[in-house]
Amino acid sequence: MIPSICRAVHGSNGGESRLDIRRLEVGGQAGTPIRALLREFELDPTISPFEARDKIRSCLLDRSFLLVFIEAAPVDPNDWEEIVSLLEYYRKSTNPVRLSAVVIDGRGAVRSEPVCDFLNGRPTHHVLSDGASTMDEGSLWPAYLHHRAAWEAGGCLSYALSLGSDLERGATCDDEGIELVLQTHANELLASHASRQLLCELVALGTDSVRPDQTRLRGLQAELFAVNLLWRPPSMNSLHLVPWAARALLAMPRLPKKQIWALRHHLVCAPLAGEILSLCLQFESQIQTRLHGRQDRSKILAQTIANQDRFRSGSDNFVVYPSAFPAPPSSEEDVWAFASLGENLKNCPTSAVPNLYWQTLWLRNAIAHGHYVGWPHVRMALRMLRYFDA
Repeated sequence: MIPSICRAVHGSNGGESRLDIRRLEVGGQAGTPIRALLREFELDPTISPFEARDKIRSCLLDRSFLLVFIEAAPVDPNDWEEIVSLLEYYRKSTNPVRLSAVVIDGRGAVRSEPVCDFLNGRPTHHVLSDGASTMDEGSLWPAYLHHRAAWEAGGCLSYALSLGSDLERGATCDDEGIELVLQTHANELLASHASRQLLCELVALGTDSVRPDQTRLRGLQAELFAVNLLWRPPSMNSLHLVPWAARALLAMPRLPKKQIWALRHHLVCAPLAGEILSLCLQFESQIQTRLHGRQDRSKILAQTIANQDRFRSGSDNFVVYPSAFPAPPSSEEDVWAFASLGENLKNCPTSAVPNLYWQTLWLRNAIAHGHYVGWPHVRMALRMLRYFDA
């Protein structure tokens, strides 16, 4: 976490001024936050915060400071209040100093705003990142594992950490082994979870398939959200089952058929699926460009012509180009832009269509239709990336 904070702060500073980031342990033998701060500035740790104000200010005339506090042992909330008051004094001063602090506070002991909740999170990196086309498969594996663990955990760091220790023991690129670890871990945790019965009630498991009424449903959701069995996936405001719990429920007998369909989709790692789907759309654009002029116009489907006619008439609500767009697909030869990729491939000479073009279509369709996404799909996308990025 600390390296991430450092990167973000240095990025925000942008080299505009000298910036020092200091990591300070507090509590126990390390002393109070104020004492740790005074030692960091090589000041007498026995002086009062009031006496220290001007001395600290003199140390900050030519630079900015970010202090990252970490509790080596619990610190009294009143001692935290001292450091908060000192920082507030500098912030409100007519001659403010460039001093800020971040506290890694696992106990909720610091009474200050803003508070950033790091108990839940998600990866900010991609699996198939910049330069991936020049990398071997094994080098992508750690990023893939990170995404899978984060999604299974529903953003809950405590679950991700417990799962991560099991995942690390697996062999590189052994996706079947990883799937077994994910399932076993989920089954064991749910079997002993204190809120297991509430979860079963939510999905009507063991209750003669009777769903709870709205009042009871809201109560169940509140209780399950509080114990990290429900979460809000990226871009969603509604509550969903965390993927690991959905996985464990799917392994149970007598699960209502309607629930099976819903729970399967919870296991699709959406960020990874979106990343691969985005690449497939880029590949499709390149395929269309490479096949331009090779299609047999006599074989075009009537529906494709009708699709372009609807666009030309302005009655298509989904294929929409702004008036200022320089070259909308309105000409006769642009009709192929309204054909499916499959139709484009079928209407070209066989010799002009490498098998990888068809594989791009099949990969895109599998993901777009909501099917499970795993390491085989990453490998396929990497192979296509190497081909189209050559």
